[in-house]
Amino acid sequence: MIKNTDTIFLIITLLMLQSCQDSIYKYAENWSTEVKRKIIEDSNIEPDKTIFDTSSNNLTLFKEDKKLKFYHLVPTFDINSKVTFYDTAVCIFYSSDQNFELVRELCSVSDRRFEGIKYKGNHLGLAEFKYCDGNIKERGFRYNNKEVGKWTKFDSTGKVMEETDNSNLEQLKNLKDIKYYR
Repeated sequence: MIKNTDTIFLIITLLMLQSCQDSIYKYAENWSTEVKRKIIEDSNIEPDKTIFDTSSNNLTLFKEDKKLKFYHLVPTFDINSKVTFYDTAVCIFYSSDQNFELVRELCSVSDRRFEGIKYKGNHLGLAEFKYCDGNIKERGFRYNNKEVGKWTKFDSTGKVMEETDNSNLEQLKNLKDIKYYR
């Protein structure tokens, strides 16, 4: 009888731990989604100044000297070395307080896309790498530039290829202390 009680206790404990992990992941995913939405809202206003740096092909949009958006552009040339088109390689959207950035790297210079959040220069929250067709290639969470918790890699059809546990999942609880102020 004691063995059955111990087994039941162990099963309940494991289920509670799994539920706690799931709720941390869910919180971090919801936090990331909400922060991304707010950053896009803040950066999606009419700029009053634009600067195009021809030496690096960077375009930056401002409102009252605060960055709204940044684009790194990759030129396409014709046979006479004249630029015929610019493709966006990287775009960054800024929060109104300039503390948050939504970073998107696009397929024009790589075989994958990336989307993630930076807070005061550090990557945190949900990070996703995608194939150029939009399917997820790799997905997980970061906190202060470090991968935390479970990261999952997928093949081009969406099948899970590998899961890595980077531990330190409890660091995602600190997202509750990072507030988005307007």
